[in-house]
Amino acid sequence: MKLHKHLTCLILIAGVWASIQHKARAQDANLAQTNIQYMYDRNAPVLVDNRVAMGTQEATIFLRVEARGEEQNGSPAIRYEIRSDYQKGNIVSNENLRPEQLIKQEDNVYFYRFTVPIENEARYVFVYVQQNVEGTNTEYRFDISLETDTSFPLTDLLTMRSEEDIPIFKNYIEQDDSFRLVSVYQTTPQAFIYHYAHDFLPNPPPMAVRSTEAQQNLSIDSLFSVPLNEPLTFENTGLYFVQTDTTSLSGISFRISDKYFPRFVTAQELIEPLRYISTSEEMDMIEESAEAKEALDKYWLKITRSQERAKGVIRDYYRQVTEANRLFTTYKEGWKTGQGMVFVLYGVPDQVFRENEREVWVYDADRDLIDLSFSFVKVKNIYTDSHYNLVPDEDYKKFWFRNIDLWRKGRKVLQ
Repeated sequence: MKLHKHLTCLILIAGVWASIQHKARAQDANLAQTNIQYMYDRNAPVLVDNRVAMGTQEATIFLRVEARGEEQNGSPAIRYEIRSDYQKGNIVSNENLRPEQLIKQEDNVYFYRFTVPIENEARYVFVYVQQNVEGTNTEYRFDISLETDTSFPLTDLLTMRSEEDIPIFKNYIEQDDSFRLVSVYQTTPQAFIYHYAHDFLPNPPPMAVRSTEAQQNLSIDSLFSVPLNEPLTFENTGLYFVQTDTTSLSGISFRISDKYFPRFVTAQELIEPLRYISTSEEMDMIEESAEAKEALDKYWLKITRSQERAKGVIRDYYRQVTEANRLFTTYKEGWKTGQGMVFVLYGVPDQVFRENEREVWVYDADRDLIDLSFSFVKVKNIYTDSHYNLVPDEDYKKFWFRNIDLWRKGRKVLQ
């Protein structure tokens, strides 16, 4: 009995000591120095998406956690920190997700719902998911930004599945797919929707002055109201912006896409992303052709000079476009954004560092014989709280066109 009590005491002490050490490490961690490139890697062991509904005293956070790779033994261990910034210290709270906060499991995908208090220091929620990788427990961090200086007021509106209280974690919904608009904290019976059929321009090359199109006023194609918490289906593609109060600046946006998105299947869709690796003369030739499919075939054969090489380049290039659409679509298609453009042309970064409103992507030297880094700055955008502008720099000319040449010759190697 004494031995049992002694062992129990040792176990309790060890547990307390581990907790103290864990908190000490958390306090010392400078999150800006942590490589989080796995967020953009389709083969990462863990994929996490989030949705936030902002109330007056608290925020409700929904998580979609996809645990991949090795077989899961139960739901993954997840904790979260509330912090004021990415620097050392300033941890408002540190909590573990509890079993009752798991609202559904679909195979290896887990859905969670939990609330966090809104305080002056609560600007970020950092979610840590533990996953066993090759016999070692590894912790992966995913960032959630609450209201910041570069965001319009966040809303409690969410797009949800038509028959379940689980959000739609993509920023696009297929034509004629059923969904609901839900106000988590309000009792407002309806929402007002602005539809824009606008065709947004792709991001300019990083040597050019950045496009300001996203900040310009768009022409509204239609304005209508819909009931909240009722199944909806939309037929017209484009951008939709939703508000419960049209006198405020808060709202959510989503795109209605065709059923194949994020893939492109029509000739016209396949032509547009070519502008990143083509001359203006080549684009004019393709776009002015009476037969788009034939013009596309001629284009690829001309630049690769081999039918076999053309097949490989077409497969790799449009795989990148599809993944950019999946990762970066917000108010416009993902491949058109600054991050989407760099992702299409260079692939998954080797290193990603994020600090407050800035993100840096690093591509190691063994890729293209030179270390590359791209900086993105978060800017205010009424349609999304995650709009990043690529910071332009004339020095990008040194390697930008060389990389395009590798694509055109079928010699580009992606991770």
